Amino acid sequence: MALQPTALRHHSVVARTGMTLIADAADIDVDAELTFHSRDPFAIRVIFSVPSAPAVEWVFARELLIDGVSAPAGTGDVQVFPCHDGIVFELNSPSGRARLLADAEVLTRFAQNTLDVVPLGAESKYFDLDHEIALLADLQLPGTPQS
Repeated sequence: MALQPTALRHHSVVARTGMTLIADAADIDVDAELTFHSRDPFAIRVIFSVPSAPAVEWVFARELLIDGVSAPAGTGDVQVFPCHDGIVFELNSPSGRARLLADAEVLTRFAQNTLDVVPLGAESKYFDLDHEIALLADLQLPGTPQS
């Protein structure tokens, strides 16, 4: 008798918090919404918004946040590290660099909540590779005729 895979229940973790964009002229208050979903267990999505500009979304490795709340983490476009005032996100892109300061308690709780939903090392149980490949197969690439 073949064993059937158990259907997993998927969950999201969301945290909304204020951050401070550390700028040369004056610091700017930024609203941030952090989202983790067990269907995409390797990633964290953060939407940064200010009233005077369009919202910006960054997606990065969940493990980067988990590590970064207690020690410097990341060497690429996203770096996360603790400081005496909280947790710093340093975001680098071709259009510039941003450094944001966040509340350590909020981010630590968010990171722990993601671990409660999907423990480290268990991500592959939640990630449906066949589903992701099917989504890619359905993509309409620019310049290709529609079927």
